[in-house]
Amino acid sequence: MKSNWLLLPAAFLAMAFLPYSKKVAETSQLSSPQPIFHNVYDQFLAQVFESAVANCTTNAARSAEQMVAAGYKRYGVEKGSFVFQYDGAMSGTDHIYFDNWGWREAKYTSSKTELGTFKEEANEVQYLDGENRYVYNPSTKKARYFDSRQAIVVADKHGTKDMAAFADVLMKNMGGKPDGKQMVANIECDAWVIEKNNVRLFMWQGLTLGEESIVSGVKVGRHCVQVDLAKNPPLDKLVLPKGVVVEGK
Repeated sequence: MKSNWLLLPAAFLAMAFLPYSKKVAETSQLSSPQPIFHNVYDQFLAQVFESAVANCTTNAARSAEQMVAAGYKRYGVEKGSFVFQYDGAMSGTDHIYFDNWGWREAKYTSSKTELGTFKEEANEVQYLDGENRYVYNPSTKKARYFDSRQAIVVADKHGTKDMAAFADVLMKNMGGKPDGKQMVANIECDAWVIEKNNVRLFMWQGLTLGEESIVSGVKVGRHCVQVDLAKNPPLDKLVLPKGVVVEGK
């Protein structure tokens, strides 16, 4: 089973199960200045999922429709479209689309990172279809496949198929402390502070709508600026383009 995880740029909990590239992983080893990873929550989830892989007995990766039919939910809302903006040492946007309670999802990232002499640009799309994950590079027309059946093992461990229901438990397990409320894109979120990582997260319905961190005096942030929960996301935004070469499946 393949197991790489998203590290930089950030993703909210919606993409907590998605992989990150080897190139991005390598940037985290730079000594000075060190690129700041976003979404400590995703990193923690990655570690939890890694430990669950050995116990995964599901015989086949299921689609988004199959996960919903089995009663699983990733978020507390059925569908949505979100726009995020980066600030500080990073600039750019994330556009997120999902339906099927989060089991079918796509994240379009266009970002730039500048930290001293370190510079990086990202232009990719990450797709989720149930327990199947893909990272698509528009410039090469290729996508990498990741089998992520271990996600349901974590849900089952917490005794519920509603994965948003144990988000608070995971936050506390990673050292998070409640820090009141915060309005993000006109939505009232639960604020959490992880002091050891100098990170503040804004959570809602299992989604991370905002992230703020300062490491070695360098600020990196990402906040949701636009939300649409009423309309069905365009189907062509949720699935891999036709003709894509899929590797690793």
